Amino acid sequence: MLAAFLSEWPKIRRRSILLALLVMVGLTALAVGVTLARIQRRSLEQQFLIKTDLGLVGTLQPSASLVAVIVLITIAAVLGADWTQGTWRNLLVQEPGRVRLLSGRVLALLVYMIISTALTIGVGTLVAMLIAPHEGINTAVWWDSTGTRDYFEFLGNLVLAVIGWTIFGTLVAVLVRNPAGAVGAAIAWLLVIEGLVNQVEPTVGQYLPGRILSVVLTGGQATLFNAAGSSSVSYATALIIAGLYAVGMSVVAGASFWYRDITA
Repeated sequence: MLAAFLSEWPKIRRRSILLALLVMVGLTALAVGVTLARIQRRSLEQQFLIKTDLGLVGTLQPSASLVAVIVLITIAAVLGADWTQGTWRNLLVQEPGRVRLLSGRVLALLVYMIISTALTIGVGTLVAMLIAPHEGINTAVWWDSTGTRDYFEFLGNLVLAVIGWTIFGTLVAVLVRNPAGAVGAAIAWLLVIEGLVNQVEPTVGQYLPGRILSVVLTGGQATLFNAAGSSSVSYATALIIAGLYAVGMSVVAGASFWYRDITA
């Protein structure tokens, strides 16, 4: 598995994967900048809360949700493309252990995504610190003991969400075996299937993978700009369910990769 992990890093320097990082950084910086620049148009409650120790995390959370989706799409596209390019067949000549090969490659991509996410949130934080004073926000409040704790808890939850989305993206890629199909299936699941189930039967929809990972990301709390989007599922419950989903998806992905023929 170590050989597969190390061999993946040269591939990570491909333009398509680096582009995902640039997109994450760019969209996060833009979203944070627009959020703070338009804060005077928000409700009085939101204008008040953004000036408290909740302000920084509340500003970054919408961007974090976007980052998580980009991670899912990137993993599904990168791994899905390897079936159309013949990469898997060539790699299996050198590493016949299929599960070791898949695990090593996914682990390398996961580490890269975590690093990219940390860099993205770091840039978003810097942008927020630069723009906030111009909007009359005292950023020192963001970094008091409570604000600092909330910030690092937010980073920890984001890493957990990235792990979940990486495993989900791997499952979709292994099952679909096509980059466009994998990305389409991932988006369809999130926007169509989970959206419909949540509308028709919300008590069931709140336990679907995407909704559970959203609870993990927000720590089970209502966000500053989306108080109505909070779930009745507690954070502790979401962590347990997310862990079960991760194990189940890993088993299914590993079994599919192990037993299905690789012809390309």
